[in-house]
Amino acid sequence: MKELFREHFRDYVASDLGLKFDSLNEVERSKYMARFYAEKVIRCVNPGLIPTTEEELAACVVDGSDDCGVDFLSREGDNVLIVQAKFSGHKKTSKKRLEDPESFDFFCSVLSRLFAGPKKFKMNQKLKEARAEIDWEHDSFLLHYITLAQPAQNSFNQQSQGIHPISEIQDLTDRVALELLDEQGLNKSLRDALSVREESSARARVLFSRNEGQPPWLRFQDSLGRISYVGRVDGSQLAEIFRAHKSSIFSLNIRNYIGDNLTNRGIKATATNAPDDFFFYNNGISALSSRIDEDPDNRALVCEDFSIINGAQTVRSLQKAHADDSNAVRDVRVLIRVTEARPKEVEPDFLYSVTKYNNTQNAIKVADFRSNDKVQLDVAAKFERLPARGGKKFRYRNKRTGEREPNRISIAMEEFTKTAHSFLWGPDDVFGGSQYLFDTSKDGGYLKIYGNGSELLPALTETQFNRLVGAWFICEYVKDIWERENSTAASEALERRWMVFFAVGESMRLAYSHQGQDLGPALERLSDPNWYLEPETQSHKAVVRRHCKLAFTALKNAYGESSKEKDFRHRNWFRNQLTLASVQKQLENLWEVVSENADNYLLPSTKRDGAPSSRT
Repeated sequence: MKELFREHFRDYVASDLGLKFDSLNEVERSKYMARFYAEKVIRCVNPGLIPTTEEELAACVVDGSDDCGVDFLSREGDNVLIVQAKFSGHKKTSKKRLEDPESFDFFCSVLSRLFAGPKKFKMNQKLKEARAEIDWEHDSFLLHYITLAQPAQNSFNQQSQGIHPISEIQDLTDRVALELLDEQGLNKSLRDALSVREESSARARVLFSRNEGQPPWLRFQDSLGRISYVGRVDGSQLAEIFRAHKSSIFSLNIRNYIGDNLTNRGIKATATNAPDDFFFYNNGISALSSRIDEDPDNRALVCEDFSIINGAQTVRSLQKAHADDSNAVRDVRVLIRVTEARPKEVEPDFLYSVTKYNNTQNAIKVADFRSNDKVQLDVAAKFERLPARGGKKFRYRNKRTGEREPNRISIAMEEFTKTAHSFLWGPDDVFGGSQYLFDTSKDGGYLKIYGNGSELLPALTETQFNRLVGAWFICEYVKDIWERENSTAASEALERRWMVFFAVGESMRLAYSHQGQDLGPALERLSDPNWYLEPETQSHKAVVRRHCKLAFTALKNAYGESSKEKDFRHRNWFRNQLTLASVQKQLENLWEVVSENADNYLLPSTKRDGAPSSRT
């Protein structure tokens, strides 16, 4: 049975969103369809384009009144993904509904509306916030219009013509990839996404081009026994390898094909119109294999677990040219390097380094380069040893994957790291964002969390791990309280949970420091996840709720003062270090009021068992 987009979407609404699909109207279904497409399709093949946390993902869904024809908008690195979805009911006995061509034409002018901004078009708050992030001079745009209706033929003609240009930005069309996907296209995209796994299992036979009087490849072997092969392959063969294995061969690439932009159109045009020039113009591809067997008589390498780590744009562009005309890329020659990756147990850092230095595109998340760190493998192993919560064991995902594990409580590395830093020092956005958070230098956030102050650790001590996990479980409970607070009394000051985590952490540190104590040992005692499952009257939870109340009040007061300033900008407030100082000041003022009941703000069983510590 082939996987169908429509059926997976229905399952997603029921299982992931907890909604009854049949109770939703078509507008609501279109909204969730855009999110499903971004989260379950795009993220699998291009994880660097989609946020990893629930809060950030939800913020990307801008569909609603005054959305200017945008259902989903995400900016990661210098790539902006915009999705508009059109759901259409489908009955086997009826003819598929033909879509109004004006709908897609309206989408083709979406960048014109966003560029003009709220001065000309009504925009809801989410769209305003998302639009403010766009760098119109440098960003590339991926525009995806997805529909379960039957697009008009005029729409496909419009796709080939591209977007409506903006006269003020001359090179904009060169930075735009416009996609129109009907149900058949969505089915193919879903199947491609489902083919991606954490590790490639593709067995590829790489046939090298004939090299008269010379061996088919150059074989390099260093003093450690590492082997790499360099040579040329036909473009049509690369197209065939992709056809056989789909995006699974990019499992280590981090970034997959990003659309029909100017660069990829250029690759396709050169392959089709100037095949003799292609070898000289193109950087070629790099690949890894867990085992390589030579077959020199047939000019072939038989590669186990074959994965292309750099060159996805080249391979997909050649595949598209090959799909248009099977003879088009037959004479194209492509530089290829295939390296035999030794087992991680033998050389654990080699795979990480090869992947890192072969991938320097902006769309790659810096967190991906930390996924194979020894300390991350150690954290994953320690999570495995934690007691189960509610009958489910924990799994720490140091690598991003679209797979779900129903019998596991999954914790993503990036979210765990962001949460820990937010609780202990403040949101990473205040210090420089993800680049700072995963910076291993002495001034980076990564070293604060996973280091000893001067260098990165190969493994955390039990004390370090338990304190981080205790902070994580506190924040998990705080998130529940924060979501209820936002649903009943929404406040702009409470928009970002990372700032809420900081305020709660600061409130707890303040309570302990006023008593001459260290918060660290108390955090250790909460590293057993089962305190989180106790009844609502459980004393640990009562303490956390009291700190939440103080934190919410402090944030609202600090926001209220800052919003009176002439140059105040809502988004910037969450990124300013002065905000942290303002929240701390508000908490100090509140503490003067509650200090008479100081014991109510200390976790149970806490004694004077340590000197004050500012952060751990």
